Order: sequence, then structure tokens, then C-alpha cells
Amino acid sequence: MKRSTGLPYRCVLADCLGNTTERVVEGRHGLAGASRASGEYEGDRRGPPHVIVRANSSARRIAADVIKFGISTPLSGPAAPWGIPHKNATELIFDEVNSQGGLDVGGKKYKLEVIAYDHKYVIAEGVATINRLISKDGVKYISVLGGAVVKANEEPVNEAGVLNLPLAYAEGLVSPKNPLTFHSFPSPPETTVFWKWIKERHPQIKRVATISPNDDTGWWSIKIETTYVEKLGYQIAAKEFFERGLTDFNPILLRMLAQKPDIISVMASPAGSVGLIIKQARELGFKGRFIHVGQVDTSVVANIAGKANVEGMWVHGYVQSPLPEKVKAWQAKYTKKYGEWNATSIDFTNPAFAFVAAVKKAQSLDPKKIADALHSVEFENLWGKAHFGGKDFYGIANQIIYPMPFSEVKDGVATLVAQLTPPHN
Repeated sequence: MKRSTGLPYRCVLADCLGNTTERVVEGRHGLAGASRASGEYEGDRRGPPHVIVRANSSARRIAADVIKFGISTPLSGPAAPWGIPHKNATELIFDEVNSQGGLDVGGKKYKLEVIAYDHKYVIAEGVATINRLISKDGVKYISVLGGAVVKANEEPVNEAGVLNLPLAYAEGLVSPKNPLTFHSFPSPPETTVFWKWIKERHPQIKRVATISPNDDTGWWSIKIETTYVEKLGYQIAAKEFFERGLTDFNPILLRMLAQKPDIISVMASPAGSVGLIIKQARELGFKGRFIHVGQVDTSVVANIAGKANVEGMWVHGYVQSPLPEKVKAWQAKYTKKYGEWNATSIDFTNPAFAFVAAVKKAQSLDPKKIADALHSVEFENLWGKAHFGGKDFYGIANQIIYPMPFSEVKDGVATLVAQLTPPHN
């Protein structure tokens, strides 16, 4: 396999007869690595290319026997600690299904294939990747990470009748106007219940400052969070937004710290940014806590900010210890396949688990029929029973509901302190 620089490259996939077929995929940086035998392309450690395709092709017979599932996610940049486990978790679950013969739909077996693109958490890239998935790859089922990216693609996704299982925060995303969008990760209306837990156990915390990305994801996240905490009696000391990619947070932090907050919320901020925020806030003398009730990899944060600076941070959806037996089994599988463990992958399995369960129940490949099944199917994720609900809050039962894990960083380890039920069903 030859690398290409700035030009389209060809991915050679092995078919079930041992022959090879060629599939042209455009990329900017060539392949980070490839295996002809399995159709696997590595991009996790050496800098993901613009386009990454992973195909479970070795057992394929013909295209009609394959269900193509598209992923548009950040595989490079500050949000890559979210995007890489998003892609990897989906692939691993689909690999397990394929190893058991695939999905049985109407008496016919189908293999699951992942087509993944890197949007770098740039809206324009997100629009381009989703357009490619729909119009060129013919994908009818997708999972997109990033609220601003998902919001920018609402219209084309709806017009194409594509089923979307996103990991994203954005106002109006879960809505009757998006009947085929099923949000597959707890959102601020669900995760902010952890503030009540804090209120009961840490009454000395009274003043809250927030800092979040200046886009749909950040605006809605902070709107929901500040409304909730004010009802609990907290004072909002400061509310700030930053442009994605910013590295010097000192001017913003100086304004925030002048208001003497007890705790800083970094809701919806990616791990790379959170690490810089914490590091610079500590350098400016902040002694209080940090909280992220979105989801963030605290090990990545600590590598940037320093272990001691992250101590005591509260997070949702990232747990390193103690792990339930089901999660330990997942950890072993993930580590065996990818060479290293990533705890973010635990909750990012939801889109794949939900999709497989709904297809089995619908016994159809029609996105609308799969959507109907998602409204009634109950399935197992790594934390227990899950289903889609939230109609009383969102106006449509398209928000995933399950016992949500929350952690506190203790001696550098994200330690599970609570599992809480969302406030609506």
C-alpha cells in the first residue's frame, strides 16, 4: 500500500473469495496504516487522515448483504479524544455481531460495515462528510458527534430520510421536527441532576462560573445548566464562551476569577481545551473545583493540566474505577483490539447497541421502521437497561434514558461516585 500526499488514495479491500476489489476514497494525508487482509485502516495513534474507512469486508459476499453505517466524528484536533472511541466502539460492537454471522433481517444475514470520516469538529467539514455519506456512499444510518455539526446537517439528514444516532448537545436537536434523530448520550437536561447530588453533599459550594464553546453545543449546554443550578440556589458568578481551537484562556479566566467562583463548569468543552483551562486557571491561583457533566476523558485532561490540578474534578460518563463486570469485559475486548484502553468508549457504545437492537426488532432495513422500533425496544448497554424516552421534556421520545454514571477524580483516577436516573422518562 503506497501513501499518497494531497491526492486521492485507493483502499484495497479483500472480498470473501480471496480476490481484491478497489474502492476509491479521497483523502488529504494518505493512510496512516492498512491491512489488505482485513480492510482495517489505523489512524488512532499516528494522526488520523481526513477520511478513514473501516470495512468488515473479509466475510462479505455481495454489496446487497452489507448494512453500511456512517460515522462523522472528530478523529483529529482537540475533540479527537471523543471521536476516536466513538468510531472504535461502533466498530468493535459490529465486529462482534459479524463474528456471530451478522444481523438476521427477514431470514437473510447482513454484515455490518462502518464508514467513518474525520470532521475535526469543524462545521464545514461536518457538512461535507455527511453529504458524502448520504450522496456518495449511499448510507441510510449514521452517528454524528458534535452538536454544532449535527445542527448544521438537520435539513439534509431529514430530507434524505436518514436515521441518525448522534452523540451531540444542541437545542432543538431532540424534537418532533427530527423524527429520525435518536440522541444516544445523556444531554444536559439529564446530566444536570448531578448538581443536586453536589448540593446535598457539598453545601459550601455556592458560586458557579461557566466556560463553554461559542456555538450551538455550548450555548444550549450552559443555558440548561445555569437554569437548573439557579433553581437549586446557586449563584452564577460568571458565564463565558470561547472559540474552538483557542489556546490562551488567560483573558477569559482573569474575568471569571475576579468574580470569586467556588467551582468552574467546563460543560461541553473537549478534553484538549479543558486541560488548558484547568492548567491556566491553577496558574492564576484558582483553588476550587472543576466539573464537566457532559463527558470528558480526565486522563487526557491530566496529561495537559497535571495530575494534581485535576484532583477532585467531577465528570459524567467517564469512569476508570470501580468498573462493573460487564464494563470490565468490554475493557478487555477494547484493549485487545486497539492496544490501549479508553474509558470514553463505555458510553459511546450506545449508538451501535441501539441500532442493532432496533434492526432486530423491526426486521426491516427501512429507516422509518427502525425508528418505530427504537420507540419501544429496551436494550442492554454497558450500564444496564436503556430505552428512548423523554417525551414529556422534548415533545418526542427520542432521548436515550439509562442510569447515568458520575465520577470524581481521586488520586488521578476517575472514581464512580453515583449512578443517577434522568429526571424524565
